[in-house]
Amino acid sequence: MNLMKTIQPNEIEEILFHFSSSMFSMESEEEILWDMVRNCISILGFEDAVVYLLDESGEYLVQKAALGPKNPEGNQLLNAIKIPVGKGVTGKVAQTGLPLIVPDTRKEPAYIKDDQFRLSEITVPILLEGKVIGVIDSENSEIDFFTTQHVRILLSVASIYAGQIARIRAEKKAKAEQFERWKIQQKAARLQIEAISAQLSPHFVFNSLNAIQHYILTEDKRSSLRFLSIFGKLLRYFLLQLQKDSVLVSEEIQMIDWYLQLQSLRYGEKLRYNVISKGLMEYPQAKIPSIIVQSLIENLLEEQIHLSDGNLGIQIEFSLEKEKVDLKVLINNKVKAKGQDIDSDYFKSITSWQDYISLLNEIRPFEITSKVGLQTCPDEIDECKAVHIRFPNLA
Repeated sequence: MNLMKTIQPNEIEEILFHFSSSMFSMESEEEILWDMVRNCISILGFEDAVVYLLDESGEYLVQKAALGPKNPEGNQLLNAIKIPVGKGVTGKVAQTGLPLIVPDTRKEPAYIKDDQFRLSEITVPILLEGKVIGVIDSENSEIDFFTTQHVRILLSVASIYAGQIARIRAEKKAKAEQFERWKIQQKAARLQIEAISAQLSPHFVFNSLNAIQHYILTEDKRSSLRFLSIFGKLLRYFLLQLQKDSVLVSEEIQMIDWYLQLQSLRYGEKLRYNVISKGLMEYPQAKIPSIIVQSLIENLLEEQIHLSDGNLGIQIEFSLEKEKVDLKVLINNKVKAKGQDIDSDYFKSITSWQDYISLLNEIRPFEITSKVGLQTCPDEIDECKAVHIRFPNLA
């Protein structure tokens, strides 16, 4: 289509139809930009056409597509340039968001020569949600070649293509977010399986069974049956948690008691424990995210107990309120006291409770917080490691 200086209204409608109909099947931003410059030349009869987009910093315009001497063939730019926002004609348009016609570039101080000097220039902004995301620029060897009709057409073209760019960016963002969610969910599922594997690990199972076997061999039937029952309940509880996101605080307290009873069976007088709950009567349906509590207690025990000389105590306190559940754990700080590194293979294989918290906060809007410090133990003699976790009450 060869256009004269004056473009008739019916021609404008046909021009915009050609622009809009040519890009429906395009799936990438790059395809759309190259289609735009091709149409500027083939439909509007321009000598050249260049599309700039703002970079991620928003401080520079970067050439993304161009046809004319700048690009004799194919989708490949020759010597693509980068222009600071505010500099040159294109930079000024990017800064102000207003279109600009330069009738004679020789009289325009802001004019920046690209591949060659030309006598007139037109630049219009590409706006998305009221913000400049790029510009369309064209130069011509004739003085005063561009008209206000060209401005109106290019602004309409920019709007059409901006809509398609918005669609592609939204789809790209949605796919990226979906992929990130999938990665987090995959990692969370893997960590959850690791947690269950740790709970049902041969180390825990065999040590518990060996301790129970001791009572069987010594013909202590009452203790044997008692601990076999606790062991069975604990295994069943762990298996049921595999598919659960949350659990009743009352059930977690029962689980801790079972778990520590079995550990006491294994370690005897080396381990003392106390479980306290406040507000359980007022909020019996209080729930918290699953897995974290057992993982925390196991981490702390395995971290400290192999250094214990028979004086290891752990106190676990739940404080329930309408909107939140606080968990505070105090355990003798044997690691610091003895200045030893933890070399237990089993301890190193346990997934950290902090990893579960980080993942759960990513997957769900839980906003679980945690704090680790040191304070005086309840006996007011030893130093204790103190862990404070604040859960949302999910009831």
